[in-house]
Amino acid sequence: MKREQLEHVLRAASTIAGEADVLVIGSQSILGSVVEGRLPVEAIASIEVDIAFFDDADEARSDQIDGAIGELSLFHDTYGYYA
Repeated sequence: MKREQLEHVLRAASTIAGEADVLVIGSQSILGSVVEGRLPVEAIASIEVDIAFFDDADEARSDQIDGAIGELSLFHDTYGYYA
């Protein structure tokens, strides 16, 4: 995954959830601190962004994201990556 793709997922997730703060967890979090060109191919091979929200105890926002831009969604089919 390229950084611009990560940014796209984060913008979409933020809009869908109505929440500006999105936490990136998992392998793609490295793109927040290291330029993708300096990473081995294996580090940027994933097409999934694992995200969480700080205020989502009932996981309602996570469910919204999964349905809208998760695996096998129209977003995934269109762009080739997902949250």
